[in-house]
Amino acid sequence: MQTNERRERLGTAIRQERMRQRLSQTRFAHMIGSDQSYVSRLERGEYNLKFDRLCEIADALGLDVSELLSR
Repeated sequence: MQTNERRERLGTAIRQERMRQRLSQTRFAHMIGSDQSYVSRLERGEYNLKFDRLCEIADALGLDVSELLSR
């Protein structure tokens, strides 16, 4: 699997969990200290996340990083 595909899969997992929790992009952005456009690009797989940022995102969703990566 190529890097782009991995980022897209992670973005999809983040989007699915955010939506499962009925969080808007704006609300989720606030939870992670960002803005709606960042969340939109994140969910499209446009960012190569550092591990610390991935941990922050997983924490905001109430998940372990491994749970996000395994989806």
